[in-house]
Parts: sequence; C-alpha cells; structure tokens
Amino acid sequence: MSILLQITLVLVIALLMVPLSKRLRLPSVLGYLLTGIILSPGLLHLIQAPEVMRSFMQVSLMALMFWIGLQLRPQRILQIHPTLWMMATLQVLTSALIFSLMAWIFLQQGLLASIVIGLAGSLSAMTLVIQHLNNQQQFATNYGQQTYSILLVHALLAILVIAAIPLFAGIRSTEHGVAYFAALIATLSGLFLCNRYLMQPLYRWIAKSGGHELHVIVTVTVILALLVLMNTLGINLFLGALFAGILLADSDFRPAVESTIRPFQGLLMGLAFISLGMSLHLPDLLNFPWVILGGTLALILIKFTVTLVLARYYQNSWRNTTLLAGSLAQGGEFALLALMIAVSDQIITGDLLSPLLWMVSFSLLLTPAFYWLLHSQILPRLDRHNHLAATFETDINPQAHTPILLIGFGRFGQIIARILLQQQHAFSVMDSTVPATELLGQYDIPFYQADATEPAALMQAGVATAQQVIVAIDDIEDSMLIVRHLRLNYPEISLWVRARDRHHVQLLQDLGVQHIWRETYLSALELSCALLDQLNTNSKDSQLQVQNFREQDEQLLSSQYDLDPEQHSTDKKYRNSLAELEYLFAQDQRYKVPKPEMSQQPDTNSVTIDMLRDDLS
Repeated sequence: MSILLQITLVLVIALLMVPLSKRLRLPSVLGYLLTGIILSPGLLHLIQAPEVMRSFMQVSLMALMFWIGLQLRPQRILQIHPTLWMMATLQVLTSALIFSLMAWIFLQQGLLASIVIGLAGSLSAMTLVIQHLNNQQQFATNYGQQTYSILLVHALLAILVIAAIPLFAGIRSTEHGVAYFAALIATLSGLFLCNRYLMQPLYRWIAKSGGHELHVIVTVTVILALLVLMNTLGINLFLGALFAGILLADSDFRPAVESTIRPFQGLLMGLAFISLGMSLHLPDLLNFPWVILGGTLALILIKFTVTLVLARYYQNSWRNTTLLAGSLAQGGEFALLALMIAVSDQIITGDLLSPLLWMVSFSLLLTPAFYWLLHSQILPRLDRHNHLAATFETDINPQAHTPILLIGFGRFGQIIARILLQQQHAFSVMDSTVPATELLGQYDIPFYQADATEPAALMQAGVATAQQVIVAIDDIEDSMLIVRHLRLNYPEISLWVRARDRHHVQLLQDLGVQHIWRETYLSALELSCALLDQLNTNSKDSQLQVQNFREQDEQLLSSQYDLDPEQHSTDKKYRNSLAELEYLFAQDQRYKVPKPEMSQQPDTNSVTIDMLRDDLS
C-alpha cells in the first residue's frame, strides 16, 4: 500500500470519527484519538512502515507544540495572578511526587524513570480542556480563565521537564548540565532580542505592503530556521517548534499567524492525537487490563484530589474548586511528549511506553464523562443538602449579547460605563484583572473576566454580534493585538480606541481606526482653558485659543502620519518623548499668540473645584 493511500485512509476515518464525536458533544480531539486507536497495530494497522509512523508522529507533535507556543504570550503570562502560579506549581510538584512513588513501588522502575513518569503524569491536557471550555461556553467565565491560566503555567513547566529529560539520560550533548541550560537560556534570550529588533520591523513592513500571502512564508521560515538552529545546538526539535510559537506570539505578527493557521488548527491538533492513538498496542491492554485501568483511575483521582485541596486552600468557591479539579484531572499531550523523549533517551523501556500511553488516553476519553458526572450529578445533589449553597458562585454568561462591548474596566473604562449606564444603553464589559462580577451584576451588566487578546474569549463575549466596541485598556501592545484582530475579522464593527500617546495614535491610524482618543489630551486642554481664563485679560478668548491649538495639533499629527515612506526615517527622532516634545514646541511657535499687556491680575488665591470632574480618572 502506497504512502499516499495510507494518508488518504487516515483522513477518511478521521472524517467519520470527528463528526461522530461532535454529535455526542465531545471535543473533536477525542474523535482524532479514537481514529488513531482504530488505526493502531492492534486493529486496522493501516500505516505499516515504522519510519512513516515515526515521521508522522514527530511532525504532528511539532505542529502541536507550535500551537501551544502561540498561547504562551509573555504579556499574558505576566498577568497570571501569583496565587494561580503557586497553585499550579504545587499541583504539579505534589502530583509528580505521588506518581513517582507509585511508579517506583508498583511498576518497579528506577529513580530516574520514576521521576520522569511522575512529571509526565502531573501535566494536564491543554488542547482538550481549551476545546471543552469553548464547547461549553465557559472560556470567558472566572473558572474558565483560571483553568486557562493554570494550563499556561503547566506549559511553562513542561518546557523545563522536556529540557531536563536529556540531562537525566546523560547523553553526549548534555554532559555538562550547566552549559546545556546556559545554551537554552542564551538561545531563548537571543530569540527575543532578534524578534524585538529584527523581526518586528519586518512584520510591520509586511503589514504595510498588504502582501498577506507573505504571512505564511514568514511563519514557515521562522519555524524552519529555529528547527535548524536547535538541531545545530543539539537541543530537542520539539522545543524548537515551541520556541517558534513563543517567538511569534510575542510579535505584532501573531494575529496574522493565527488567522492563517485557524483553518488548519483543528487538523494540526488532531494529527497529534491520531499519533497518540496509533502508538497504542491492543495486546498490552488485553495483557495488563487491571494495571492500565487502575493506573487511569489513580491518575484521575489523585490529580482531582490534589487540585481540589489546593484550590479550596486558596479560597476558591466550592463550585470553582470542583470544576477546576475536574478540568485538570487527566494526562495530556505533554505526557505523550515527555514519555516519547524518555524512551528515545533510554530512560524508560519501550515495553512500558504503550501501557503508560493507554493510561493517558483513557484519562482523556473519560474527562467529558467525569466532568458531566460532577456538573450534573454530584454538585446538584450536594447543593440540595446545602453543602454548597453558601459558597456557590455563579458566572455571568448571558445568552443574548449586547450591541456595545467595553474592553477594559480601569479608570478610563469606568467613566464610559457610568455614562452608558446613566443613559440606559445596553452594554457588556470585559476585563482580565478587575473582578467586577458582583458590582456589574447588580445592574444586569454582563461581565466577562477574560483576556481580550484571546480570540475565543472575544467570541464568548459576543464580539461577532456587537455593533460598537470600545477598547479602553492602557497597554499599547494588548490594544494593538485586539484592534488588529477586530479589524481583520470584524471590519464592520465601529471601533472606539483609547490611545496612550501620539505614536499609539499613528499605529492605530495604520490599521484604519477612525475613532481615536488620547487618554490625557482632553483633560489637559480643559485645564489649560481654565488656566487661561485666569491669566488672560480677556477670558472670552481662552476657549478660542485652546480650540485653535487643538486644530493645529491635529493638523500636525496628520502631517506626521502622512509623511512619505522615505521621510519616515527622518521622523523617527521625534518618536522619543523628549525629542518629540522639542519638535512640537518648535512647531507650536509658528502659531504663537502675541503676549497681551498685563494689567491687574485677577485673584488667584480662591480655590475652585470642578464638581463635574472625576479626579480619580
């Protein structure tokens, strides 16, 4: 049978199993996993060449690692609450310790093998859980965002685990552990510097050129270049694919990359789970059924119990605690990757790989059933006995979306929200840091505590049906990521964007945003007008003078933006704040007002307070 025919049959079976899993309301990755099990050597055994199966598995896993790397945006990771950092780390370490002891006692493995098995089992399935949250429309809830944050921490810890496994094996490329990790840190640091000073200008040039087909070329080029670099340095290629995703996640190019791979995202993730299924051997399940089933139940129950205790210790509600524990009580793609690397480095014997993968696979297959059991059976019964009633937390997840979506609920966004509420306009609020669920719930205002840079969270917040979107956040990078995504995928939406400074205004203008508001500009104009009322002899001219200044400044800003591309290089010196201020002062002198003759100054000792202004804003 030709390789082309084998691949065709794989895709045909996937086309049958994935819709069936969706009909059963299961995540699509489980359909791909079942496809792999059907194709495994114990059943159909369609892919008979070991080298083909090995190459298929490596390519699919690298694609999955690239997708995971795209989720590890440094800005998003820095926003994770320290409590979630601590909880995720303790959950991994505690679970790893328990699993390592079980592998040492029951599987009779050596110390290194037991440690690797324990670390692999402690990491949860990122792709499965994210799909499940999206299918259940829970991604934008408090519990969904907490789960997603913990999974990001798991991904970071998985990098350390994957990087440390060769050290355990003592292979030639890692004889000196310090040098090995120094090479990793130097490589990652160099990548971020390269991204900041080399790749970012390239991304902006491509965006301005309008050549969207170049996005794919740049993405493939970055991935292949990093794989070549990792291979040259003797570092695992899976880490190379992961670092490629992280590099592109920290760039202005991320929205374009995500929009490019979105049609193939499900297939890329699915191929990895097909590979997992094909690596399973049915005779191992028949020969060691109780060992595999016992290990699966132990994996689920131990991780569920550890997460339950930790989440409750950190004062989560009973509902959030239980749902968090249920969502993280399984193995995942990181376990598959760690175990495969351990086998290739001869830490774990090949005979043990298949039973361990059976445990991981069964834990994935049982996750939806386990979640359903918790959500529909256990929690309601406990609630009827008033065990959870006192601390039962409800998440606002409205079925009907509002025509206005306010992104950012800081000082700037709060004033907008007050005015919209006063005028009785229906709107929703989205913010990742301000816990305003109870406050806004009192006024029937839908609130989504989620990261607006995540497309899935925006979808849950109803951006597809929104007519007006207000981006009121103060972080320039996050603002640009959101605006790029909205302009690319929802061009019909009317955007109102808060701008940090003049440079931010010009970046937004590059994206075609029309409604731009500089955050301190109008306040400064109002103060200047009030000051001129006291300083000028004729106070009637104050408003006219400030209005003239505003018109001149807008013309100056427009002229800076309309410079020819060749002239932009000479204008860069004005992007620095002090240099730009010097330039603006010089331009303002062209419209200097003659100094009036000073007569008796008005009384400035009296203090006036503008009761209409919010001084906290």
